[in-house]
Amino acid sequence: MQKTTSNTKTASINVRLYPELKAEAESVFGYHGLSLPDAITVFLNHACHVGGFPFELKGARWSDPDSLSALTECKQMEANPNAYKRFSTTEELFADLDSDDDEE
Repeated sequence: MQKTTSNTKTASINVRLYPELKAEAESVFGYHGLSLPDAITVFLNHACHVGGFPFELKGARWSDPDSLSALTECKQMEANPNAYKRFSTTEELFADLDSDDDEE
């Protein structure tokens, strides 16, 4: 669990939920002996521990071919970042684009 610098909890979060979602979540976490605030605290502690969501996020299913292509390219860039050009400034980017136009 994340170490705290104070023994007193003073921060709060207000969240608007559908009543059905709140009731179902209370039932799920209550089964494990946790209140909803306790469950949220566990979630936030774990998210901080892993540096992000403590589970895999899956996006909407994209049907737009351009969006699918961009997502695929993004994943390829993440997998092999050295295979792609990087620029420190927009001037470097435009200079490279201009030089590509001259080569065609």
